[in-house]
Amino acid sequence: MISRSFWSMPSWYLHAVAVGEHVAAADSAAGSAAQAGQTDKGELFAWSGFQVTLYRDACERYWHALIGDKPLVYVVCREIEDVADDAIALRPVLVTIDYDEAAAFLENDELVLSGPIPAELYRHMEAFVLQHYKPKEFKKRKRHKWSNDSSQGPASGQQ
Repeated sequence: MISRSFWSMPSWYLHAVAVGEHVAAADSAAGSAAQAGQTDKGELFAWSGFQVTLYRDACERYWHALIGDKPLVYVVCREIEDVADDAIALRPVLVTIDYDEAAAFLENDELVLSGPIPAELYRHMEAFVLQHYKPKEFKKRKRHKWSNDSSQGPASGQQ
């Protein structure tokens, strides 16, 4: 919690994303939070049952994430307005590794948390990109010679 004078408002951050079948089969049902511990920053909560879906048309974005300095995983969350005092006021709705998808949610005022991508998910994304992505050959643009067009248009004095 961030405290400000008489008011306090929750401050959310992504502690970690765990990957695997053993995590998906955890006690908490999808969509419900389970208390997972405590840190110096506050309480930890865990949600399970989310899947990351990779799309062939997004391979170039995945490739850019792989070659970047710090690939991230994004968790899109929605704040719940009508909750009891002891309930969690936040619910994850999507886990993605696509920056553009996360940015689209962010532009629509959704809360997007990010953190380091787990090694298992990184390897899965890497294998997907190697199987489905072929970088396009870079072709330098040819410059148009505007000096050849000097006889046309208002610049040449014709009207």
